[in-house]
Amino acid sequence: MSNEPEYLRRIRERQQRARPSGQQASGGASPSGLSPQEQEALRWAREVAKGAELRSVRHLAKAKYAALFRIQGASGIQFMSVEGFADRDGLVERVKPGGSVGMEVLGAYEVRGGRPISIESDDQGQLQLKMGAPGRANPVSPEKMIRKAAAEAAQREKTRPRGRDRERGGGGGGRGGPGRG
Repeated sequence: MSNEPEYLRRIRERQQRARPSGQQASGGASPSGLSPQEQEALRWAREVAKGAELRSVRHLAKAKYAALFRIQGASGIQFMSVEGFADRDGLVERVKPGGSVGMEVLGAYEVRGGRPISIESDDQGQLQLKMGAPGRANPVSPEKMIRKAAAEAAQREKTRPRGRDRERGGGGGGRGGPGRG
């Protein structure tokens, strides 16, 4: 039995349970610490990287945009890196052609909107960012879905017909309807 007070032991055990031993340490952020949209951005990056390991994940937390790069290391080994950007201008600056030696831009992604971005340059050398179709990056929690359904049901109850119409079924009234004839 240790001399450690019971409350300190419980706090330490709770922290160890909350922090599994197999956390991913690349880039300083674990996937469990990211929002669902940011986790979807990582999923997108893994799909674009075609199974290659993401060696670096930088600044993805609270980023509006993300880009996937193939980087040529000094030893000749290529690896993948995901980088987050707070604004569109930061993304454009980073993906400009000739901006970095040994770095190839594989794609860009809008984190909050959940859609890929195609990067094209026009005749004058200006970069054009074209947004793709929205993906599945904005999942709705079950609690929010239940609250929304309850609110819709309450609204339907308010607008539902009252009195005789309700007792008759209220559907389709008029000549030649069901039950006549």
